[in-house]
Amino acid sequence: MKKVMTLNEFMKQYSTEEACMEYLIQQKWSKGFRCSRCGHEHSIKGRKWYYRRCKACLYDESATANTLFHNLKFPIQKAFGMVYMLTSVRKGMSSCELARQFGVHQETAWFFRRKVQKAMKQGECNLLEGNVEVDETQIGGHETRKPGRSKGKKALVEVAVEVDYSNSKKPKGTIKRAAASLLVDASGDAIKEIIDHIIHPDAVITTDGWRGYLKALRGRWHNVEDSALGKNFELLHWYIFNLKNWLRGTHHHASKEHLNDYLAEFNFRFNRRNTYQFAAFETLENMTKMPKTQYSCLVAV
Repeated sequence: MKKVMTLNEFMKQYSTEEACMEYLIQQKWSKGFRCSRCGHEHSIKGRKWYYRRCKACLYDESATANTLFHNLKFPIQKAFGMVYMLTSVRKGMSSCELARQFGVHQETAWFFRRKVQKAMKQGECNLLEGNVEVDETQIGGHETRKPGRSKGKKALVEVAVEVDYSNSKKPKGTIKRAAASLLVDASGDAIKEIIDHIIHPDAVITTDGWRGYLKALRGRWHNVEDSALGKNFELLHWYIFNLKNWLRGTHHHASKEHLNDYLAEFNFRFNRRNTYQFAAFETLENMTKMPKTQYSCLVAV
């Protein structure tokens, strides 16, 4: 299957329900059928062409059942188009813009967007390696008398970038990949939990002199460097600047309860900035492999 497509090519390829369902069938049952109810591995034709019926329990299962496309409230071809736009458009799209472009209710677009974010988060499972710069930042609107590190109601986020120094024309390096995750607080234990989750144990980690890192990175290869008001961490701060601009410009606001999913979306797109043509298919594949999710679960704190 051709995977490098423009928007026009993609929408033409998946402009019908039949084409979308055929793709889902290939992804869901490419390694063979397995009944989601009884686990039986043999099936016959179901009541429709994109259904399969278990030979043991006679359960009819469609290509969308028990995936993130389960119980979709609008045509499947619109869902494919939304996935392409959310993964391939450089700055992504807000739920309001999605609703306007695809002719659905804003809440419907928001719910589906949350499913796509869930699949994006699933795709961000590779730990950062090599030389990694780490710092924390606050995300949130302006608060009176709460400047700088004064957290207030702002969300504290741990940010890490994987830096490549192999390009001789750029002595300060270039960012290969990045990761960000919500922090409970700036304590060593909280920082350690996040760093262990996003950075490989053999990575060389560079931080500023914040004492929380001394405890968090005990036993790791850890360099301490003075920030010099950000001059020694230009790439890291460039990434933070772009992250905050994206949140403000595209979404205007992201609640603390759902911020990790928005961070995962930004990192997913950022880490695939040179291979964005494949991102839609990667996300679609993840959505067919992940179990269905109820509305109440996606909106729950």
